Amino acid sequence: MATILRNLLVNYLEPLAYLLYLVAVWFYGRKKDDTRLRPLRLYYFLAFGLMITASLLIEFDRSTTLYYHIHAFFTIWFLGLYFRGLLNSRFQKNTVLALILATTVYMVVKTLVLKETRLFDSIGYSMISAFVVLFVFLYFHQELRNVKDKNILDDINFWLSSGFLIYFLGSFIIFLTYHYFTLQILATYTQAERDVLTNLWGLHNCLLFVGALSLLGGSLWIIYRNKSALS
Repeated sequence: MATILRNLLVNYLEPLAYLLYLVAVWFYGRKKDDTRLRPLRLYYFLAFGLMITASLLIEFDRSTTLYYHIHAFFTIWFLGLYFRGLLNSRFQKNTVLALILATTVYMVVKTLVLKETRLFDSIGYSMISAFVVLFVFLYFHQELRNVKDKNILDDINFWLSSGFLIYFLGSFIIFLTYHYFTLQILATYTQAERDVLTNLWGLHNCLLFVGALSLLGGSLWIIYRNKSALS
């Protein structure tokens, strides 16, 4: 039983979290007729497909790093453009675009030029996590400077950004730690050392799942509040 739960936590909680994100944005978009979430719906559909494929390949002891490289590319572009659309300042929009392009150049050089695809790109994911956290803070700063009469809890962008902050801030630390331990144990890579990396990845998946729950809870809250106001 413990082995099954550990396998679920490490291998299948990640695609399950993306599926939960997909359900949340689809449900909210359908109920509220909000077309702005369609790109995110596509992102979470692609992320779920990539991660469930990677999870199944792990069961057969196959390499999954290519899937994570593709996932990283989708993440910086879809989430970066999502926040670029939320921000009003031209400087902030250009900053987001510059960071998207810088990350893309890094990934292209590392993957296609240097062909470093054997190991999980912890540094690349750390960069993406740091940039998304910056995007979230830019959005929150904008909202604080332009206070509206509308309750911020009734804004789906607040719940999305809060979920992103929970996941990406925590994952930034995890990815840096993951990189450190990978370099330290690359020569030996004993079972005990593999367990350290496995536990770190399980914690990463938990943060992703909590972010998905935050968005789903926010979607249900907004829909419930609107129905209560109409009744």
